[in-house]
Amino acid sequence: MSCETSTAGLAEFLRAHFGFLEQLCTRAGTDRWGIANEEIVAALFRSATYRFGSPLPAVDELETYLQSLHLEDMALVCALQKGSEPAWEEFVSRYRPILYGAARAIVGSGGEERARELADSLYAELYGLSGAGGARRQALLDYFHGRSKLATWLRAVLAQRHVDALRVARRTESIGDEESLENDRGAQRPAAAAARSGTDAGDAGDPDRARLLPQFRQALAAALAALAPGQRLLLSLYYVQQLTLAQVARLRGAHEATISRQMEGIRRGLRQNVERALASASSGPHGRVGLSPAEIELCFSYALDDWAFDLGSALSSSPFSSGSSEDG
Repeated sequence: MSCETSTAGLAEFLRAHFGFLEQLCTRAGTDRWGIANEEIVAALFRSATYRFGSPLPAVDELETYLQSLHLEDMALVCALQKGSEPAWEEFVSRYRPILYGAARAIVGSGGEERARELADSLYAELYGLSGAGGARRQALLDYFHGRSKLATWLRAVLAQRHVDALRVARRTESIGDEESLENDRGAQRPAAAAARSGTDAGDAGDPDRARLLPQFRQALAAALAALAPGQRLLLSLYYVQQLTLAQVARLRGAHEATISRQMEGIRRGLRQNVERALASASSGPHGRVGLSPAEIELCFSYALDDWAFDLGSALSSSPFSSGSSEDG
């Protein structure tokens, strides 16, 4: 997500949404990092173009999307890309512990040393090293579009890096096995594609995506089916019918804060149940039991972006009961 873009449609984007974009820039906290509003606007335009393509959708749909972005994280990324020392100090202070913790969870029994190696290897890539002739290579941060939290995106990149490393190790071990080499040919993803983990729904050549998403779909459908009717109704009202929390609260005769707490409890429970199912499920031709923590993290990151899952159908697979007691 380079903040130095010069897209033909940017001027029209700014003109058409000037007042709204000013509000988003204020929310992003551009003053904190000394970033010009134009830089955040350019980042917002790239994110929207990445999401919708050209032309952009109608005003209501576009502004709903832009409001959903993690604006403060986008501002920090823009500052990082400009080489802001305070921004990098903030990044190291806030995200290094997160990266170490995520790496330990991903590596598991691989050990503390391997976890630190995995986390530390990300820093040079995030900054973007110079290529041949001093030309700047595209940094991993160029692929952050603000659709998930920066911490979530970083965990997904770490998980992909770990899975890629395991695949390389398997290829090396089977170097003398012609059949294994043939089956694995072309399995390595380009570095730029790996960076888009969790954000690029169009990478049909990603073997992990093709393998993991069907398992994730099955686990999520089962977790949704196991919810109580009242919980399923809340999810349907909010995500399928797209009512606001205030509207759902009025329909349910409850306070908005109560509905918010219930929704958070449902989401947390769903994630735990899906993780548990994926960790224990049988997979692979040899019946290997369970996905690794890295693979589970990848499942969630893939599902963040344009994944074709019909939530409405999944929630309506058994009848709702609007008179049910509130759950969670």
